Amino acid sequence: MAEKNRGLMLKVGLLSISITMGTQMAISPALPDIMKAFPEKTITQVETLTTVQSITGLVFVLLCPLVASFLGKKRTVLLGLLVSGISGLVPLLSSMLSGVGMDNILVFRIIWLSRLVYGGGVGLVCGLAVSMIGDFFEGDERATLLGIRTSMETLGQVATTALAGVLLALGWQWPFAVYAIIFVLFVLFYIGVPADEPTRGQATSTESGEPQSVPVSVLIVCALNFLFMTCYCGINVRIPSIMTENGIGTASQSSLVISALAISGLLCGLAFGKVFELLRGKTPMLGAALLAAGCFLGGTAASMPMIFAGAILCGLAYPLFISYIMNLVTEIAPKSSVMLCTSIAISSGFLASFFSPYVLSWVGRVVGEAAAAPFVPYALMMAGIAALCFFLYGRRK
Repeated sequence: MAEKNRGLMLKVGLLSISITMGTQMAISPALPDIMKAFPEKTITQVETLTTVQSITGLVFVLLCPLVASFLGKKRTVLLGLLVSGISGLVPLLSSMLSGVGMDNILVFRIIWLSRLVYGGGVGLVCGLAVSMIGDFFEGDERATLLGIRTSMETLGQVATTALAGVLLALGWQWPFAVYAIIFVLFVLFYIGVPADEPTRGQATSTESGEPQSVPVSVLIVCALNFLFMTCYCGINVRIPSIMTENGIGTASQSSLVISALAISGLLCGLAFGKVFELLRGKTPMLGAALLAAGCFLGGTAASMPMIFAGAILCGLAYPLFISYIMNLVTEIAPKSSVMLCTSIAISSGFLASFFSPYVLSWVGRVVGEAAAAPFVPYALMMAGIAALCFFLYGRRK
């Protein structure tokens, strides 16, 4: 019984840290009020509070193998949780800084820098959230847990964004209080996951002397992940604009559509293990095909049911594609390079998130300025990726 409980606590500890990855956009509901609090800042400058963490997140995901070689994996994750939790709460104290006469511009800079530091902490957690599951589990159990991991990320997004919206009634600073949940995750991970020994900076090889390497097959997976995430992030960003521009609904109603997208992804992630057992190598093909269908409906939507259907299909696509891709990386990466390869794969997602607004703008200049214009080309690209995934992975067991 003790061993069974230990196994349960290990799973809880490993899976719970992915909630941190879903908290990055939690403060989005507060942006209009933050703009009012800092009228001297432009809309773009305020909006960077939800994107700037991608920069340091990307850097520290790539640095994660090196940091873990000095500290050990468990200490690295705990450090990342501690850094993201503390820096995430810093803006909550900003009203005190204003109260003692600190200049408004300086207060905003402190908040902006705290978001930059927060991203670094999240990057350390992201860099190990996938590879540590591969350290303790294998086969179908690993695939199932990776699907649940994706759901935990979505759960973090849904729960913290909703809670931030409630806390906003107390003032624009209070949505940042949602980052206190990271300290609960710190405790769960500390209790559930056993300690490991650092390799004392030997990040370039294993104890057996085998050098680290990134195979072409992993780079192909990263490229597919980048393209998928570019389309997925794009539809997330554009749903409000599509609805208002096409007269489908209001900006506030768009939050219901985005919630439907997130919840469908959460439920599909929980069922990923069963889907994987049934489809095996055809799983990413299905994920890409669903995103293609969702983008097509989003690009041609003329009614609320159509935009809801498109959002739900996109939500279902995310865990099917991403969970399979991350599981695949742990399988095809050399044993000496699993952490490095998963870090690069996760970094490709960070890059896609950062560049997706620019890609939308570029595609819009080519095919039309309407908010929905890029998504039919996106649908065609994802249909091509679905076919490519079938060719590359369709026969994998």
